[in-house]
Amino acid sequence: MPANPLQLIDNTDAAAAAAIAEAPPFNELPEQVIASLAEASSVRSYSAGETVFAMGQFDGSEFLIVRSGKLQAAHADQKSGSMLIEHVRAGDVFGLAFAVIGEDMRAPVGVSLAAESDCEIVAIDAAALRLIVSQRPSLTRNLMLYFARKVLGDERVSEESSPERRVYAALSALAERDAVTAEWRISRMPKHRELADRADVDEADAANAVAKLIQSGVARRDYPGLIIDDMAQLGRLAR
Repeated sequence: MPANPLQLIDNTDAAAAAAIAEAPPFNELPEQVIASLAEASSVRSYSAGETVFAMGQFDGSEFLIVRSGKLQAAHADQKSGSMLIEHVRAGDVFGLAFAVIGEDMRAPVGVSLAAESDCEIVAIDAAALRLIVSQRPSLTRNLMLYFARKVLGDERVSEESSPERRVYAALSALAERDAVTAEWRISRMPKHRELADRADVDEADAANAVAKLIQSGVARRDYPGLIIDDMAQLGRLAR
C-alpha cells in the first residue's frame, strides 16, 4: 500500500478514482467504495518498452487498471514451451482474479508484463481489495457479475464494434473530475491520430466514435477539451 493514502481532492488521486470507477468490474459502485479502492492505489507511468513485471515477479499482491496506453503480457506455456501474448489496453484490468482469491490461488511464474506504448496504470493493493470486498456487498456483487460474464461469454462483442469500445475506454481513462464544478472533463482532447494510437484503432474509427459521443449527448465540446455529461454511459459504452 502506498505511504500516503490517496485523497480524492488531489488531482492524481482523482485520476485514479476515475480509472477505477470506469473499469468494468467497478462500474456504478457507490462513491465511498471507489474512494476506498483509490486509497489503496498508486498511479504509475511507464515508457514504451519498459518492464512492469519481469518473468516470475508478478505475485498477485496487486492488480492493475490501464488508464492510458497499452501493455503486453507474455505467458509462457510450460508444457509446449510456447509464448502466448496478450494485449492489455486502456480500460482493461490485469491480475484481478489473483487479487480476489489471494493466497489460495498462486500467481503464475511464467508471466511478464511490459509497456507496449507509453502508458499510465493504476495499481491497487490486493489485500485492501479483499478487505473492502468483505465490508461492501455492492463490490462483492459487482465482482460476481463480472466473473460470471467472463465465464458465460456475455462480453462477446463484434469486430465491427470493438474499435469503438476501445476509443471510449481510452477517453474514460483521460477524464478527470473538475475540482470546482465537479464535472467530468478531458482538459485537452488528443488529436484523432493520438487518440487512435491510444486505443489501437484506425484514425477514422477514433473520429467517428468521438462524433457519436457528442451527437448522442454523452459529451460536448469545450475547446480545447471535452465535457463528459454522462460518465456512467461512457463507462457502459466502453465495456
